[in-house]
Formats: sequence, structure tokens, C-alpha cells
Amino acid sequence: MVDLNIVVFLLKIFLMENYSFIDHPIEKLHQIIPGLLPGIEKIITVYRDETRGRIVGQLSENKNHMYKKSELNIDDNILVILERLMEEKNPYDWHSQQNLPFDIDVKSSYPSIGLFQELQNIILLIRIPDSNHDRSDLVFLYLNENQSNFGLTNSNKPLTTDHKTIIASVLNNSIRAFVNLQKQDKQILKTNNQRTRLIIGQTESLKSDMQRTKENYGISLVKLCQQIIKEWSAKNGKNYKLSAGALDKIKNYKGDIKDLEVIIAETLAYADSLNVEHTSNIDILEWHIVFDIPADKKHERIEVRSSDDQYARTISLLDRLENAALVAKSKQLKLTGTNVGNSFQQPITAPAISDALYNHKSNINSLVKMYPERWETIRTDFRPLKNILVKEKKD
Repeated sequence: MVDLNIVVFLLKIFLMENYSFIDHPIEKLHQIIPGLLPGIEKIITVYRDETRGRIVGQLSENKNHMYKKSELNIDDNILVILERLMEEKNPYDWHSQQNLPFDIDVKSSYPSIGLFQELQNIILLIRIPDSNHDRSDLVFLYLNENQSNFGLTNSNKPLTTDHKTIIASVLNNSIRAFVNLQKQDKQILKTNNQRTRLIIGQTESLKSDMQRTKENYGISLVKLCQQIIKEWSAKNGKNYKLSAGALDKIKNYKGDIKDLEVIIAETLAYADSLNVEHTSNIDILEWHIVFDIPADKKHERIEVRSSDDQYARTISLLDRLENAALVAKSKQLKLTGTNVGNSFQQPITAPAISDALYNHKSNINSLVKMYPERWETIRTDFRPLKNILVKEKKD
């Protein structure tokens, strides 16, 4: 009977919306014990509240089969007695009206412990070691002198010594098991909270890293566009300048980097067409830039006549080298084989670039004659390609 009640009421506590172990574990006994002993008259708990920094007491009293809970007023005289009881080591004691020196005065709205008043109940005191194990929390259970403590309303049989031994043992073990379970669950919650905070910290760090990576990539895009604009300015004798809005828009570009040069070229041409006063200073505004370029303009730099399909692989090689060279230049790097190779989306070595150029040297020399305006950066500044062109001329 008692064991079944324990299971039922523990399940009720664990199914509550709030964790039962958030508050002090002794405080929760006011919800547990009435389920174990439906006929019990009073429950008093005494423990040290670390939040308030003092010893506190709580009372639950059975009034018409309903338990009303209230806080106790503990004066200095009673506190001395309670502290002595908290320091004793016996796991539980039975007290009678002769040897327990206090009772509860519930006449006022704020109940208090009074000294040496007559008791009509037998009282079981259970000690639960506190978290520091230097003293115990106290649980006073005011039982009836008959078996009605177990909810048997028609039982007037008195409690025998054997009954009291069984009751004390079962209640002591049950209460300790509940309190220990609460402490274990609270420790698990603390561990999970620490792990959760660690995961949150790692996630925030990863978000910061991703944001920095995005910002760095955006800065690289801006530098690439600025390099293109610088070359256009020198070529056309004008001073093109990106506005703050245009810079932000370029930073957030998510398209293919191979299309960006075409986009910027279209943007500069469009801004030129709006320069009716023919001034040399032209501001590139955010709305000048359109990322959705027409299909016939995409990868414009690598388009060739249909009769030149045999050059497709060579054109692809030169276009990739040109893009990588522009990326390297945007980072203020010299156009060496290593720097250009590392600027590919999938980096390649300098010897691999030299081998590829050598294998395509005939097509390369034909293409630079067919398209003198293309691949300007690598033709003028990239030594491995210049060497191929020079050798071909000598041959």
C-alpha cells in the first residue's frame, strides 16, 4: 500500500509543468507526504534557506482533508532548540508530548512555534543531511495514535511499537530516496545547463566566424570591383567612384564571381550613358548595379565564334587564369604562379599552371591575335603566360 502511494505521487511530481527540484527539496515534501500518509495531521519542515541566509520553517496542516501550507515564525529561543536537533546524527526519532519542547500555535494568521505546550500527537522526526553534510534538515510528522494515518477512516486500532518501527523505516527511506533523486536531477540539470551554454557559446562563435568570413569575402569582392573600376578609369580618363550603397550591394553579391566583371562593366557603361554633363567624376550608385545580367551577356569574356569551338578548353583556361589574377590583384598580391594558383576556387600549383600553358601554347597565341581585348591582366602582368607568348614569337 505505502510503496504504491510512493510511486503514484512521485509520478505526479515529475509530471508537473515545473521541475520539482528547482526549489529546496525539503520544501517539496509538503506535496509528497500527504500522498504517503493521507491521514496525517501536520507536517513541519525546518531547513536553511541559502537564498535568505537563515533557517526557515514551513507548516502544512490538515483542515477538512485539505492541507494548508504556511511559513512559520521561528524566534530565537526555538531556533536554539532546532539547531541542536539539526546537529544530532540519528536518522529519525520518535517524540512524545513529554520530550518535544514545542508545539505550533495556529491561532494567528502567522503561525509560530511555542515552547512547552501540551501535544496530543505522536511525532516522527526525520533528519535529512543538507548539501554540506554538517547538519540535517528536519521533517516533523504529526501522526495520529491510531492507524487512520493511512487513510483508514474506520480504524481505531492503536499504533504498536512494530507499526511505528515499520512506519519510521518506510518513511525515512522514502523521503531520503525522493530528496536524493531531486538532488541528482538538479545536478543533471546543472550539467545540461552548462552543456547548453557551451553549445550556445560555440554556435554564437560559429555565427561570428561565418559573419567574419562573409564580411571578408564581401571585402574581396569590393576590392576586385575597385580594381576593375580603376582599370576602366585609367582607360577612359574618368574617375568612377562607388557609393556606400553600391559597396554594400557588392558585399552581398551571391552570384558567380565570373559574372561580376561583366556586371561591373555593364554598370559603368550605364552610368556613362546617364552622364549627360560629361563630367569626369562619376558616382556609381546602388541602383546602377543590376546583378541579374541578361543570358547573352553571361560569361561574355569567354564567348567565341562558333567556328572556334576547337579553342573552348584553351579559352576556359585563360578565363580562369584571368579571374584568379584579378582576385590576386584585389588582394595586392604579385601575379606569380603561386599567388594566382592559390586564387582559384580550387587552388592549383604553379607547375600545373605552367604545364597547362605549355600544352595550350599554340591555341593561346592564336587566341590572343583573334581577341586582342581579352585577358588583358594576364597578358600584360602574368609572367608564365608572357613567357609562352615570347617563345611562340621566337619560334
